[in-house]
Amino acid sequence: MMISSFFVNISIMISFTFLWHQLFKKNQLTLKSGYKLKMIDGIIAGIFGILLMHYSLTINTITILDLRHIAIAMVAFYGGIIPAVIASVIIIMGRYVIDINFSSHVALVMILLIGTGTGLISQYLRLSTWKKWTVLLLYSQVIFTSAFVFVSPDKSEIVIPAILHAFSSIAGGYLVIYFALYIRNSTEAFYQLQQTSYKDHLTGLYNVRAYDHFFNEFSENNKQLRQHFSLLIIDVDFFKKINDAYGHQAGDEILIKLAQLINKEAGQRGKVFRKGGEEFTVLLNQCSYSESVEIAHRLQKTISKHKFYINNAEKISITISIGISSTEREKTEHLFESADHALYIAKKSGRNQVCEYDTLTDKHY
Repeated sequence: MMISSFFVNISIMISFTFLWHQLFKKNQLTLKSGYKLKMIDGIIAGIFGILLMHYSLTINTITILDLRHIAIAMVAFYGGIIPAVIASVIIIMGRYVIDINFSSHVALVMILLIGTGTGLISQYLRLSTWKKWTVLLLYSQVIFTSAFVFVSPDKSEIVIPAILHAFSSIAGGYLVIYFALYIRNSTEAFYQLQQTSYKDHLTGLYNVRAYDHFFNEFSENNKQLRQHFSLLIIDVDFFKKINDAYGHQAGDEILIKLAQLINKEAGQRGKVFRKGGEEFTVLLNQCSYSESVEIAHRLQKTISKHKFYINNAEKISITISIGISSTEREKTEHLFESADHALYIAKKSGRNQVCEYDTLTDKHY
C-alpha cells in the first residue's frame, strides 16, 4: 500500500509535467518570465500539489504523506519565489479542506518554509542545473521529514514510512526533473530547427517557406477578422551589373545591409522575406493600402539615399523598384500576381519606382 501510493504520486507528477509542458511549450516559465505567467504557473503547481495530496498515504488519524513539495520545488526551480509562494498558498488551502487539526497547522508552516526557501534558493543561488535541483530536493525533504517527525507521537512507527518517503521523493524528484528537462530541451531544439528552416542563410530574413506560412496566417485573419494586409515585392535595380563590377562578395554585403534597412522600415507589423537573389517580399499585417504606399515610398527614398560600403572601403548607391498590392483592393488569391505585375511595370517605367496594379481595372498607379 505504501509503495503503491508513492508510485501513484510519481506517475501523477510525470503526467502532470507533460500536460503542463504542452500547455506552455511556446511560453515556458523562467526566472525572467512576467508576473502573469509566474502567477498562472504557481496556480497550476498548487492544483498539482492538491491532486498529489488526494493520493497520499495516511500514516495516522492526522498525518498524510505525499510528494506535494516536489510540485513547489518544480516551479521554484524554473520561476523562482513568486510561483513557489503562490503554489504554497494554494496547497495550504487544499490541506485545510481535507481537515483542520494540529497536523494541518504544522503543514502550513512546512509548506511556507518550502515555498519561500526553494524560491529564494532558485532565485539567488547560482548553480548548475543538477546541483540546484539537488539542493532544492534536499532542502524541501529535510523540512518535510522534520514536520513529519514533529507531528508523529510514536516516533518508532514512522521510521520506515519516513525512509520510504525520502527515497520516493529523491528518486521521483530526479525522474520528474529529468523528464521535464528532456521534453523542454527537445521542444527548444525543435523550435530552433524550425526557426532555422524558416531563415535565409545569407541575410537572416525569413525565406520562401516562411512566406507561405505567414501569408496563409494573414489570409485567414483577413477572412475571419477582416484584418487587411499588404504585400510589397522589392527588386534591386541593375544588381547583376553590381555583381559583375564588384564581385559576388560585394553583392552579398549589399544584400545583407539592404535586408537590415528593409527590416527597419517594415516595422513591427512587417514580415520581411528574401524570395531569392536580389528580390525581397514584405507582408504588412493589419496595414491599409495607403499605409503600405507610404511605407514603400519611405523605403525607396531610404535606400536611394543610403551609401553602401563594399570591400570595406568603396561606397556606392543603389535603387530599388517596388510593387504593391493590398487586400483592400485585391482578393488574397490575386495579391502576389498583382504586386508582381506592379513590380514589372515599375521596372519597365524606368526603375527606382513604387507602383501598384489593379487586376480588376488593369490600371497601375
